Amino acid sequence: EGGIPRVWVFSKDEKNMKMLSFDEAAYDVGTLAQFEADTKSIAVSYDSLVTPPSSIEISLDDDSQRTVLKTKAVPGYNKGDYGCDRMEVLSRDGETKIPISVVYSNETMEKVKAGERVPVHLYGYGSYGACMEADFDSTRLPLIKRGMIYVIAHIRGGGEMGRQWYEEPNGGKYLCKKNTFNDFVDVAKFLVDTWTTPEMLSCEGRSAGGLLIGASINQAPELFKCAILGVPFVDVAVTMTDSTIPLTSGEWVEWGNPNEEKYHQYMMEYSPMNNVQKGKTYPACWLTGGLNDPRVAYWEPAKFTATLRHANPDNENPICMKLDLSAGHFSASDRYKYLRELAYDYSFLLDQLKLAN
Repeated sequence: EGGIPRVWVFSKDEKNMKMLSFDEAAYDVGTLAQFEADTKSIAVSYDSLVTPPSSIEISLDDDSQRTVLKTKAVPGYNKGDYGCDRMEVLSRDGETKIPISVVYSNETMEKVKAGERVPVHLYGYGSYGACMEADFDSTRLPLIKRGMIYVIAHIRGGGEMGRQWYEEPNGGKYLCKKNTFNDFVDVAKFLVDTWTTPEMLSCEGRSAGGLLIGASINQAPELFKCAILGVPFVDVAVTMTDSTIPLTSGEWVEWGNPNEEKYHQYMMEYSPMNNVQKGKTYPACWLTGGLNDPRVAYWEPAKFTATLRHANPDNENPICMKLDLSAGHFSASDRYKYLRELAYDYSFLLDQLKLAN
């Protein structure tokens, strides 16, 4: 409901349902394993943009009676220093309201309230009907502690607002895929109008989220200072035409089969590789790829990197690519290598936004 996971309790005696409520504006919640059918309480998992993952026991007779069973320890983290919000942004169609989840330090939000512009990092995905929940992630803290506001855009193509948020005719799939990119750009424009400037706005997406970022910076390169494209699916038309690639034919149910003219023409209108604008100042771009990636082949970010460079050779913003010769689609599975890889991303981002010091 409202793009946020909910837990409902059904009373067999009273024949009614009640939704469990929580204090925070944006959160992620779900039921844990219940081994007893006849019970007076249930256990749920709960976290939010500012609350680390917790297991909570809730009484079924009085849901205000709650006991926190366990909370993930986050060394050095003080929840009271941070805040989160859930907001809606009106899309360009004048009707669709795009949910966004926002997390920030209280110190940064005080600057905003005083009229100061601050750096903002915008994250999105918007494909396969996948939900980007407002959950806790300690790896955002290095950005937030440096004064950035972190925003998750729950754009069409995902599943946060129900199946219609994903499916045709008004979702973000097949011949209405452009809604995904338009929503993201509309959110970016809202952020520039309210909290930040193009010189302080960065964006990020991985895989199909990399497609989102590629299409968005093609549509509005002037909106962003820095873009991170992780293993980006940016050569849509070419990849979807080549059925010898193992995963291509299975992906036709998401993007359409380009052997049909209507899908081919539509893909060509948004495929990042085919829509790079000349004579434009693109944001600084950090692209990553994995040599052993079976989902997005390493040549996709490589081709897009070259295309961006050659289209605008006078662009002073760097266009960089990092290729991991031992990784697949999900980068490092080793915890410490994952943190090292993330450090590369953040180092580039913070350097471009002049927040490295």
